[in-house]
Amino acid sequence: MSDPIEVWTSRLRDMTGEKETDSEDARRFVEDLYTAAQIDQDQVRAKAEFEREE
Repeated sequence: MSDPIEVWTSRLRDMTGEKETDSEDARRFVEDLYTAAQIDQDQVRAKAEFEREE
């Protein structure tokens, strides 16, 4: 399975047309976004689990 961070970094660079953009900046942005999305998903799951237990 391919690294999702690399896939999304490549897609971001393709969408912006910035082939010369610093790859590390794009990668850090994608990593931050990916982490934030995971945290949001964890919160949604925790809330759903809490509601099921009540």
